[in-house]
Order: sequence, then structure tokens, then C-alpha cells
Amino acid sequence: MQGGSSGIVYGGLKYQARCITDVRADAGSTTFLAGTLSLKEENEVHLIRLLPGENELVCDGLFYHPNEIWDLKSCPFDHRLFSTVYTSGEGYGASVWKIPELYGQSNSPQLEQLFMLDDHTDKIRCVLWWPLGKHDKLISIDDRNIFLWNIDPSNKSAKV
Repeated sequence: MQGGSSGIVYGGLKYQARCITDVRADAGSTTFLAGTLSLKEENEVHLIRLLPGENELVCDGLFYHPNEIWDLKSCPFDHRLFSTVYTSGEGYGASVWKIPELYGQSNSPQLEQLFMLDDHTDKIRCVLWWPLGKHDKLISIDDRNIFLWNIDPSNKSAKV
């Protein structure tokens, strides 16, 4: 993690990362999520924060993800929620996850999978959150369809 005239580099990823997203709901800091893409190893989601005035990136949380992450989006109204599109041996899937409270722990606890977006029959490509405000809607897109989901993170449910 070094700063310099050419930019800031984060060197904390063990594996190749395919996606990164800003955490829009975290208005108090500049925060990102990065997801790794490894066929043989357990993948990771990194919670990365830019230290203000220091031009340094620090890892605030490292969480294991069971599959290769192909798409990653943060929730616009809750900084602890995000979605992933992933592939396993059987095909592609999508889920919404919750980052646990960290309370200054050095070892990050496990992500909580709130629900899967599992009505797709074709290869799912991405998940889009309602862009502004607190809404109970998500869109998921596969090769032939667009699904509009009603979500309820507190009850861990999603319905087309």
C-alpha cells in the first residue's frame, strides 16, 4: 500500500481481482469493495478504505467468499450490504450479502448470505441496485431476461 505521484496502489489481494465497487452508503469515508477470481482457492472480498490526507489504502475487512466473483455492487443505502454474481462448478448465481459488525477485530468474521437471486435459467450477468435512496428493489440481468426483485434484507427474502 503505497502512495506516490503516479497514484495509490493497494497490494493486499492474494488473487486476481475482476471487480471493484465504491461503497456509496459510507458517506463518512472513501471506501471500496474488491472481489477476487480464483478457480482453485477460496475467494475473498476486501473492504478497502482510503485514509484521509495520507494517500494510503488500508484493509478494514477481509471476508471469504465461496465462489469466483464476476460482478460486485454495493447497496446505495446500507454500507454493510452488497451483491455478487459468481460462478461455481454448476453455473452462475447471484446473492446479496451482509458484512458483519467488525468492532475492531483483526480476524474478520464470515459474510452473511441474506438471499440468493435464483430464478434465472440463463447465465446471470449483473445485479443493479436502485440508484438513489432506500428502495426495496433490485434488478438482475441474464442472457435473455431482466428480473425486478422486491427485497427485504431484514427478513432475508427476495421475490420476483
